[in-house]
Amino acid sequence: MLNIISIFLLLSGFFATLAKVQKKSKGSQYIAVFILGVSSIIISKNYVFLNEEVNQTLILLLVAALSVNFAIGEILKSKHNKLLLLFPLLTPLIFFFYPNLSQHSYLNFRIDSVNMLVLFALLGSCTPILINILQIGVNKLVNKLNITSYKETESNIVESALYYLFIGGVAALGNFLLGPISILIIATFLLSSSFFARQRLSISPHILLSASAALFLISAATILVQKSGFSSINMTNGEVIEGIFIAGFIVLIYELFSRLGQDSKGKKQIYLTCLAFVIPAITVVVVGFLYTQLERLGGMLSLTALLISLGLLSILYSSFKTESNLIGLKLTALGVTLLIMPIIMPVQQSSGIDLEGLGISPANEKSNSSSDELNYFQKLDIPNGQDLSLATGSWSINEEVSKVFFELGPKGGRTKGEFREVIGTFNIKDNAEESSIEVKMPVKKLTTFNSIRDADLINEPEFFESSKYPEVTFVSKSFTPKGDGYEVKGDFTMKGVTKEESFDLKLVGVGEVDGKKVSVFWGFSSIDRTAYNMEPSAKIGDIVDFHFEVQLEKK
Repeated sequence: MLNIISIFLLLSGFFATLAKVQKKSKGSQYIAVFILGVSSIIISKNYVFLNEEVNQTLILLLVAALSVNFAIGEILKSKHNKLLLLFPLLTPLIFFFYPNLSQHSYLNFRIDSVNMLVLFALLGSCTPILINILQIGVNKLVNKLNITSYKETESNIVESALYYLFIGGVAALGNFLLGPISILIIATFLLSSSFFARQRLSISPHILLSASAALFLISAATILVQKSGFSSINMTNGEVIEGIFIAGFIVLIYELFSRLGQDSKGKKQIYLTCLAFVIPAITVVVVGFLYTQLERLGGMLSLTALLISLGLLSILYSSFKTESNLIGLKLTALGVTLLIMPIIMPVQQSSGIDLEGLGISPANEKSNSSSDELNYFQKLDIPNGQDLSLATGSWSINEEVSKVFFELGPKGGRTKGEFREVIGTFNIKDNAEESSIEVKMPVKKLTTFNSIRDADLINEPEFFESSKYPEVTFVSKSFTPKGDGYEVKGDFTMKGVTKEESFDLKLVGVGEVDGKKVSVFWGFSSIDRTAYNMEPSAKIGDIVDFHFEVQLEKK
């Protein structure tokens, strides 16, 4: 579904760009913004829940409301009767026919009140009328003050300012009273009302459509942030600032080639149209894929910031270019972002061992916050340890499911990775302090979820140099009780260097699967990679934090 939406958006973006270059966008922009709106609503479909299950009733209602208003608005666009402005004000009443909407949640925010939902829908529907009333008031004031320099451009600036104020206000108030669904609700009914406002109100249709599109892009960006695993966008992050300014770059490039195309004919016009479409699209792709080279460059945070900025810049743009718009660029940017998103999604480390499937019921786990203020270990769900005597005997590591997870790097730019193969044995004695462990990890089974970077890490002399040092090994020397687990010390060997290291180890539980006795151990620690003939780097990070889960089978 996501790929279909992406391709549809890209095709729509190209034809909207062509219409702009050929100066035929006056009518087609309504269709283009409608496509953007429906696509943004559909993107949200998996984030509306009822009783912990995805429920798409609200999404279907929003698509239906927008589609009905669009269809009727198109049919009656030649009619100037202002009573037709009342139709989008009646549409929000459909929510009252589904009272269980108050049980829904969106992005983990409970909707709670259908009345509040209807109120924000009405606010979106009324906004063009309210802006028009304010414009009339300002015009009367200007005439009274006899300000002769106040013309259409100045009037559009005032209108744009009012929409900026409106978006800022509803973003804060809506999130407080209704949650993030408020942006999507207001965007839907603001656009619904815009289909009836043309030729019936004195406000600029381009600015109105730009404001609607901006709200939809904000809503889509919110979904993309959540889908990518981020809790929010930090405006101080370099990749976020990057996205904001790249938005300005592609707006200017888009406008440059559009203008050149408008002054050309034939093949040259098509060529310039393609440049107006392709260069911003390629720019979005490059910004997204920069993440694959370094986590602090580009990626989804940059692209979501770009989409939001693009929406807001377009309102300002429309206030000066009243006969033009950026809807083609918005469709293109969102389409490309959705298309490359599965490839550039931030690293999500593999899930842990299925304890229930092994018949293991671990003690209560301590579930910690994922706040960026916490360090690597504070974010982990650390299980309580069980008595090691439950696992006496010789065990071999199940290489297929056991993994070592690691992170390194500065705050806000952590590189994540895994050793996907762990080989070795655990020998647990009745006297736990006499137990022993031998483990080795093939370097070629290391991954940081980026093939280009992995090749350097595995092969280059400043990193693992696997041709000379194919394995990382650990051989224990002592077990010392520590809390509900043990501190295990031993010889750690990497890149031909052996040093004593220690880690905390806990027995998670012992179970049975397919008639075989199994156990699961969990542990964590940190090492300084520069102590093992690796070059120090503040950018890459020197201290490697890691934790592991190993599943063992009784010999």
